[in-house]
Amino acid sequence: MPAPFPHHYSATVSRTFTSRARVDAPPRPSLHGGPSAAFDGDAASWSPEYLVLSSLGMCMLTTFEAFAARDGIEITRWDATVNGTVERTPEGLMFTSIVLGLDMEISGRVEQVAQTLEDAKQYCLVLNSLRVPVVIETQISSTDGAQIELPCAMTMEYEDEQHALAS
Repeated sequence: MPAPFPHHYSATVSRTFTSRARVDAPPRPSLHGGPSAAFDGDAASWSPEYLVLSSLGMCMLTTFEAFAARDGIEITRWDATVNGTVERTPEGLMFTSIVLGLDMEISGRVEQVAQTLEDAKQYCLVLNSLRVPVVIETQISSTDGAQIELPCAMTMEYEDEQHALAS
């Protein structure tokens, strides 16, 4: 059972040398990063862009897992691919599109998966913190090999400081 709200988090970012930093949030291991190659950084560094995308993928996984357990769905395989586009806009540099591809295999109450995914979208902290439309593309199969079709495409859109679900 989750801890009562509000939850508080803290991390430190310390400059290690020009355009490079160490991120600490003990007791977790340190993370080293810097600008992406597109911003003249090291292609191997964890950049803010990759951290945002991977945070979305991780948050959707953990949120879906919580609702899947509630709904009697067992996840036997989960792969998420998150792609984003950064552009210069009148508001500054920002992600202008993000596509979250989910490829999963499940068992148990597979007929419940559409509602489970809807609940995960509604409660995914990172998804709800973004102001860019996020398209969720799914490929879902059951352990018996059957493909599971969802009733509609899923997009989370940011509108006037509220998130609205567009189908």
